[in-house]
Order: sequence, then C-alpha cells, then structure tokens
Amino acid sequence: MANWAKRPERRAGPRCPPMKSPRLNRKLFAAVTLLAFLGPSRPALADEFDVLVAIRGAAPINDRWQACAASYVRPRIESRQPSTKVVGDALRKCRVEEGRMRRFLAGKIGARSAGTVIRQLREKYHSDLITVIDARRNGD
Repeated sequence: MANWAKRPERRAGPRCPPMKSPRLNRKLFAAVTLLAFLGPSRPALADEFDVLVAIRGAAPINDRWQACAASYVRPRIESRQPSTKVVGDALRKCRVEEGRMRRFLAGKIGARSAGTVIRQLREKYHSDLITVIDARRNGD
C-alpha cells in the first residue's frame, strides 16, 4: 500500500464534542424565549396553592368555602367539643361550597386533578382550623 493511501493513525487525545442538531438548538431557543417573555410571574402567597393563583376565578370560590367553614367554627371555638370534631363538622357543613370549587376546577384542569387539589385543600384547611381553634382555646 502506498504511503499516501494509509489511514491516519488514531491518537488518544481530546475529541471534539459531537455537533448538536439544529432542531435541539431551536427548541432550546424557543424555551429560553418563552421564559424571557413570561418573565417572573406573580409569586404565590404562603397560604395559597399555586393552582388557585394560576386559575382565574378560583380565588372567590375558595374564599367563600373558607368563609363558610370559619362562620361555622367561630361560635364553637369556646365549646367543649374537640377541635377535630368542630372542624370535621364545619367542612361537612360546607360541602356545597366545596362542590362548587370542585366543579369549577374540573372544568379548568379536569376531574382527576380537581379531586387531588380539593383533597389537598381539605387537608390544609382541616389542619389550619384545628391549629387556630387550639391556639384560641389556649389563649395564644
């Protein structure tokens, strides 16, 4: 074989990184542009769930649900009933408002996701109301 026809020897050394496809670069550019366009959105308050902030119209319905539970709890704070029973009764009494919230969310994010959000909200309201009742009863 002629000297000029030989393959060049492979050397052990740094290799050039493979070229990225132009499609990946376009997707990256689109993602960065989208993030830059949206900019920093309004942060959720500590006592709000992001989904409620993101969905217009959910806040007033949620406020009515909370107001219903609070109106049931308020006159019973000084009662001898355990706080868990008072809160459980309050949340049962406010099933109508909870149902409105569930239907509204189901129309926006689907029934399954709405069920998850409602379950999380119920747990949060349950624990928050128990904390408030116990704090008021202990004079805090």
